[in-house]
Amino acid sequence: MSIISDTLRPEIIRVRRELQALMKMRIHIGIQGKADSFTLMVASTHEYGATIRAKPGHNLAIPIDPRAVDKSPRDFPDLFFITSKSGHLFGVTRAEGKEDLNFLFLLLPSVTIPERSFIRGSFDNGRKQLAELCEKAIDMIVMDRKTAEEAANYIGERAAQMTRDYIMAGIDPPKSDITMKTAKTDKPLYNTGRLYESISYEIDNGEGEE
Repeated sequence: MSIISDTLRPEIIRVRRELQALMKMRIHIGIQGKADSFTLMVASTHEYGATIRAKPGHNLAIPIDPRAVDKSPRDFPDLFFITSKSGHLFGVTRAEGKEDLNFLFLLLPSVTIPERSFIRGSFDNGRKQLAELCEKAIDMIVMDRKTAEEAANYIGERAAQMTRDYIMAGIDPPKSDITMKTAKTDKPLYNTGRLYESISYEIDNGEGEE
């Protein structure tokens, strides 16, 4: 008398269990809470746009020379201010041994940073790619016997890279002429790579949800 082993039912149970676990998961793409506060602030400012205003009676010092990047006018003891014919206020120093001036800062009461949505924009642009990633993740569970966590990591890694690729493809509007005076690249949202490299993903497994 032969014994028939039921291998299908355990496999169906496994697939159902992993798919149900995957459905509960939430994959968060972007700048995560573990990033430093400055990076989070920069990301939010670019994602939604913002107007930054100086305190009453003061101005924002915008560096327009590489020597002034990450510095303030107080770092230059010989700095003085001049007003151009067009009415703009500049912080300048005299070139050593010359009558020429080094224009280091542009002083403005406020600066408006335009919206450059790199998270929402990349997801709107990549809906088809995201759908294909999710289909592939399901196939991994059903056909390759992967777990829900492995499938979610697959989606997260590629969705985060999709957002990075969206930045490197170029986002409108372009950098302003003032920004280009101290920028290392002409790509908006990319200069040192700090923001780009901070884009990652986190998985919420949905524990505690009904």
